[in-house]
Amino acid sequence: MKKWLCLILLCFIPIKVFAVSLDGATSVILMDMDTTRVLLSKNVHTVRSVASISKIMTT
Repeated sequence: MKKWLCLILLCFIPIKVFAVSLDGATSVILMDMDTTRVLLSKNVHTVRSVASISKIMTT
């Protein structure tokens, strides 16, 4: 009975879920900002040039 109640309650708890596609990405890092834990990384040590502020603001 407790298992069913927990399962039903989990259906109503909002959870943040994001879909990430790495097909066209050269380098990516995804971090949990609360724990600062790296969740996903790809070529994080490659030196890249900084994107312009207009690109960051529009995407």
